Amino acid sequence: MDTAILKRTTFVVKDAETSARFYSKVFNWTVWYDNELEADYRFPPSGAADKAKVRLIILQALDPKLGKLGLLEYIDAPFDEGHLTERTKIRMGEPIMVIESEDIEGVYERAIAEGATVITPPVDWYVPGPDGDSQIHLRTVSLFDPNGIYMEVSDHPSRKK
Repeated sequence: MDTAILKRTTFVVKDAETSARFYSKVFNWTVWYDNELEADYRFPPSGAADKAKVRLIILQALDPKLGKLGLLEYIDAPFDEGHLTERTKIRMGEPIMVIESEDIEGVYERAIAEGATVITPPVDWYVPGPDGDSQIHLRTVSLFDPNGIYMEVSDHPSRKK
């Protein structure tokens, strides 16, 4: 079994720029990524329409691989006010755990066996790269753990070429 790496936590926030400024000032973290983009309705399952306008700022801490904090702002966000268990959508202020693993199918199968609520089985998709011109290929499974914590577990197939 592959060992998974926790690489970033992303919080859904009301104002990404204000939030980034706070962390930059308090912790001296720098902006690694700052783009407005169209969200894929599957990642995260917010209830917003496909291609909803969002702004994502990712701050870099000390470790270049593990030390990142994401701040995601939906321009118009309908959020679930439901319970923390048996959920299908995220809520304002919750983290999105982003985990990297080369064993996406295994993660998917083990998560189901352990009682997770799978939102999206393994799927390939693309996001803009930090330079705005390139694309990042991801293979992702999205799910809530049995406690209602949302996560996206991704592989980067393009890195293997």
